[in-house]
Order: sequence, then structure tokens, then C-alpha cells
Amino acid sequence: MTILGKDVTITWVGHGTFHLTTPEGKGILIDPWVAANPVCPEVTKARVTENLGAILVTHGHFDHIGDLVEIAQRTGAPIACQYDLLDYFEGQGITGEQLIGFNKGGTIHVANVHVTMTNAHHSSSAFENGQLINLGTPAGFVLRFSNGFTVYHTGDTSATMDMQIIGDLYKPDLTILPIGDHFTMDPRQAGYALKLIRSPYAIPCHFGTFPILTGTPEALEAACEEFGVSTRVIALKPGEAVS
Repeated sequence: MTILGKDVTITWVGHGTFHLTTPEGKGILIDPWVAANPVCPEVTKARVTENLGAILVTHGHFDHIGDLVEIAQRTGAPIACQYDLLDYFEGQGITGEQLIGFNKGGTIHVANVHVTMTNAHHSSSAFENGQLINLGTPAGFVLRFSNGFTVYHTGDTSATMDMQIIGDLYKPDLTILPIGDHFTMDPRQAGYALKLIRSPYAIPCHFGTFPILTGTPEALEAACEEFGVSTRVIALKPGEAVS
């Protein structure tokens, strides 16, 4: 599917996981939950780990880092995440040389993409050996590609006025945002978020994986109409891509 007219390909792996191919042909994997992802097509699972230029992690929940260690060790790709996650990931067997720790408001340059960490309203933890481990705070990312194309991945979040700042500062061409409800914002909140962000295009995610995630792209479109938002909703299915 070709809509955006830019030399960047975006694949919805399923749930909150995305693969983006840069104009230079490098892969960027966001929140690697692949092998055990119940909605990820088998043909997609191998393809999204090839020629990786970077892995980005928004937060530490299992459905966002479930395959991080295996993919990191197999590919050697650099991993960009919040600084607070570094010790935990090293303890899981990822070498420190692969890890790039930074924090909200900071920008790094990886795989020829400028990546800025943004705020998100959610939680970040893991349950291991009968204990709940705090894993920093959740985040989103603004990715600015070499051709000027800009993507805002909000991470798992509710709607927040910070999104207006993102729209003002970076003017993203495309927003990736959750709509599932229960653990993240619902479609109506997401529609209001797009009113703040003002991106021409949006891809919804974090819905349909489990019955409890009830949001739908159709409900997001209705919310955009309610709030007078002109953003075009691109409703991908897991494994589908847009360029």
C-alpha cells in the first residue's frame, strides 16, 4: 500500500510493535514483541529482524520487549531506550556496547535517523521471581528521517497536552498511537490527541490483540470527525505495510 509518498516503509508487526525501513534501507524495530505476538503473521516474524539498524524501546512491559534479548543477541543491532533500563537489559544478557541510554527531551542519531524521546503517560515494569520490578518511565519517540519525513510514535499513553508541543515543534507527517482502551487511551481520546498533534496521517495500534482491547479504527475515524480533525486514518492489519 503506497499512500504517503515518502521513501519510508512502515509495517505494523502487531499490537504495539512496528518496523520502519529508512530511505537508506535500514530497519528500525520499535518495541520488539514478535515471536509470541499472537497477531503477527509468520511471514512477518523473520522479515522484521533482517538488516536492523536500530531497536527502539518505549517501556519495559512484556508485550513491548518480549523478544528484545533474542533479537539483540542475534542481530547485534544497537538498542535505544531510557537510561533507567540499561542495567536491567545488561542483566538480561545484552552487551553494554549495544545499549544507547538517553532520556526525555534528548535526541540521538542512529541508523541515519534523529530520534527524540518524548513523554508518555503509562507505566513500565516487569514481574520476575515473585517481585514487581520498576523499569523507568514510559516514553514515545519522534523519528526524523534523512528525507525530512517525520514519524511520532506516542508509545502506550493516554491523551496529554504534551502532544500539542510535539505538533508545534516537529510537525509530524504521521502519528502512530494506541486506541485499544483499558491499558491505553481509547479511540475518542486518540481522536482528541490527533487534534493536538495535527499530523496528516495516523496509524492506530494496540487494539484487537486481546478481547479486552476493544477500540477500533472506525471509532477513531468517528472521533476525528467529532473533533474536526482532518487526519487520515490508515487502518493496517498486522503484517501490512504502508510506504
